[in-house]
Amino acid sequence: MSGFDPGRIVVEFSLIDGAVNGATIRSARPLSLASRFAGRPIEQAVEAVGLVNAVCGVSHAAALTFAAAAAGNRPIGREEVERWRVRLASERIAEHLRELVRLAPVAAFPIVRDALEAARKAARTGIAGDDIRAIGTAFGLVPDWLPALPEHPSQPDALTAADDAAVVVALESNADFASQPHLAGRHPETGPAVRLGWSSSVPGATDAARLVEAEEALGILLNGPGGDRDFAPWLTASQTQNHTGYASVESPRGRLYYFAVVQGDGRLRDARVVAPTEWNFHPEGPFARALIGSRPDGEPLAAVARMAAQFSPCVAVDVVLKGAVNA
Repeated sequence: MSGFDPGRIVVEFSLIDGAVNGATIRSARPLSLASRFAGRPIEQAVEAVGLVNAVCGVSHAAALTFAAAAAGNRPIGREEVERWRVRLASERIAEHLRELVRLAPVAAFPIVRDALEAARKAARTGIAGDDIRAIGTAFGLVPDWLPALPEHPSQPDALTAADDAAVVVALESNADFASQPHLAGRHPETGPAVRLGWSSSVPGATDAARLVEAEEALGILLNGPGGDRDFAPWLTASQTQNHTGYASVESPRGRLYYFAVVQGDGRLRDARVVAPTEWNFHPEGPFARALIGSRPDGEPLAAVARMAAQFSPCVAVDVVLKGAVNA
């Protein structure tokens, strides 16, 4: 219903003796849908970005809201913060359940459907009603769907709040940074797995992390107002200079950055966005590094597509096999 093409990721790879020996990753995603709403009042721009971003729309709306508030040095009241807390936690539950449902047995579908509807309703309204408790029933079933994980987590190069300053400086000075973000000497990864100390390249890590995070988000909703300590790591915002601010939000798919310039009359002048997909699917990023040298299990196209899904892309991924060579 948005009328915008979200774009896609294209992964081309080649095989030698069953191992991936080369890969090319291209992104055909718009740099910033938010910038298309320049000139509009912030309230309208926030509503628009929430609608056009079909995936993690609440996170996008929250990021622009808090970035704009920081730009105008405007404090956000406690009641408004509480609504965003409920909406973001509910979105995380809904997005993670939507991904986990593909593993569910048919008998669990009605239960998961009810849980998804409850989470999506809370994400829209910012109100955690009694029906949110239906989610707990669905979570009770999920562990039976998940594969076993290795005992010890990996040590991925995680994108964290400690990187915010460097990212914001780069984004502010160079609009093209949003398309292929990078940090010197780094290949940062973001998403549910890395937030729990795993890499998405570890089989089963992302799905296990989705369950853990969804249960934590449910706990935030059930604990009611005052759970700021648990929620604080999810969102950071600050003014960088007069009329300019940024916000970073730990969206369901990873760390999301918004840089916003707001005019004195409250209208959006400029917005720049770095989405999690741009880090994970950078041509030399964590997915590319995991793919090279790997041995796809079973049909190669399907196996590479499954691997890509574990890096939580926010758009469709097209996988193309350039050709196999047998030595």
